[in-house]
Amino acid sequence: MALRAQSASQAPRQLGYLCSRSWSRPCGGHSAVYTAAGEPQVGSLSLLFPIGNAKTHSPGPDQTWRQQDIQDTAALTRAAEFEGQPSPLTPCKLQGFNDPQLAFRAKSTGQLMQSLAIFRACSVKPLVQNADVLLVAAKKVLGPAVVTSVVRHTFFKQFCGGECERSLSPTANMLRKHGIRPILNYAAEDDVSDSPAPIQCADTAAEQICDRNMLPFLKSIEDSARGEGKGFVAAKVTCLGDCDMMKEVSAHFSSISRITGHHVADLPSYLATVLSPCRLQLALSMLRRMETVAEAAATKGNVRLLIDAEHSYMQPAIDAVVIHLQQKFNRQTPVVFNTYQCYLKDSHQRVVADMRLAKEHGFLVAAKVVRGAYIHLERERAADMGYPSPIHDTLEDTHRNYDRCVKEMMSQVKAHGFEMMVASHNQASVETAVALMHEMGMHATESGVHFGQLLGMADHLTYTLGGSGYQAYKSVPYGPVEETIAYLLRRAKENSDMLGGVGKETSMLKSELWRRIKCNNPVAQLFRKQPAEAMLAGA
Repeated sequence: MALRAQSASQAPRQLGYLCSRSWSRPCGGHSAVYTAAGEPQVGSLSLLFPIGNAKTHSPGPDQTWRQQDIQDTAALTRAAEFEGQPSPLTPCKLQGFNDPQLAFRAKSTGQLMQSLAIFRACSVKPLVQNADVLLVAAKKVLGPAVVTSVVRHTFFKQFCGGECERSLSPTANMLRKHGIRPILNYAAEDDVSDSPAPIQCADTAAEQICDRNMLPFLKSIEDSARGEGKGFVAAKVTCLGDCDMMKEVSAHFSSISRITGHHVADLPSYLATVLSPCRLQLALSMLRRMETVAEAAATKGNVRLLIDAEHSYMQPAIDAVVIHLQQKFNRQTPVVFNTYQCYLKDSHQRVVADMRLAKEHGFLVAAKVVRGAYIHLERERAADMGYPSPIHDTLEDTHRNYDRCVKEMMSQVKAHGFEMMVASHNQASVETAVALMHEMGMHATESGVHFGQLLGMADHLTYTLGGSGYQAYKSVPYGPVEETIAYLLRRAKENSDMLGGVGKETSMLKSELWRRIKCNNPVAQLFRKQPAEAMLAGA
């Protein structure tokens, strides 16, 4: 698939592969991963963590991947096909995923109580969906200072690392102590709503703001480089460029092909043929800022740059920018990561297309695989503007597509030295990814596969992975409380279903709290049944 100078054509049908799963068998009180020959797989972490009385499981119809028809070019069809039949997947159980004491060993009792209270609040959908309105009303009644203070000591404390780079040290040190590295994430966000009067030419004040927005990213790269091991810094293109310009560029690429429209040989030259002089100036300024940030990460050697995915109507422009940066900086080391949102129906096709492009043109793909965070906005916008929703129709379809994209990407990480981050709060998806790593013989710390979750969420996943030797990361948002409030509201509103569905984590929190209360309560200990040996020893 060659890079396009002016246009590209799309068409034929591609059949998705059918993936079957096998399941763990009990092995001396452990859940063991077996090879195709039926032998226990060496190095499986499931052999290190006893589960107790393991039982044999049978796959159900909801656990078998359906064969799916998807549109793509004949070249993409050949790229997506695996040689021979796909290997069976064996879910790999790590005990810490289900052990509250192990999962929350780094948390104080007060922190557990705070997390439980905040998760309960986040599960109240009317509260989450109207949080922005309630916040404005509270500021009018109580005053901004009081509201900011309340947010700082509750939601901000739970989900953010601090207000500036210097205040991140305690959080970063605590994470590293438990085998987890931070992803530094400046939480400022630009207004990406549809503007009734888009700016046609560069606004000096707005451009100066975009220039200033580079500074936190550059400082985060410096701080991340000083840490041990591989560091990650997250960046948003909308912080560094004009949103209306990116929507225009995205519309142009989508009119050619949503799958490969952004595959251009020379992005600056190509944009000069499709944008007005004023819009071109905005685009080139945005590219200059992104190149400055990417070059800063590349020169450090141990820092990776995660480019966040955003709204689907701006994503083609972001994809083009990432491909441009990867061609420039990902020749020897996969420095720049793109993000694929698997709730989008076309995400798997784009994963396949971008990987094929990289192999043909000699650069390394790096990808963060997420489910997505704009589901409500995307569906509402599609309904308002009368076009089909880009989001999968059901949650089950999204789950299947997520695991499919992870398998597709991981096979290329193994074969071509790409890198990826499995960014998920879904335990089943994390277990499937771990099983895939073992099946492919990929080392936990040297394979190029990383795992990531948000700070303050899914601790039972991150701490277990970090404690088991995997490359585990926490996304640590930071910034002034006023700016971070907007970030938190957006996360809460767009992920209300996820926040309301942390039933397992909430249950584990309650279980660990009750265990600590019983262990530290003298009255409870007095009436606890004592072993016979202890009674005889006391006699």
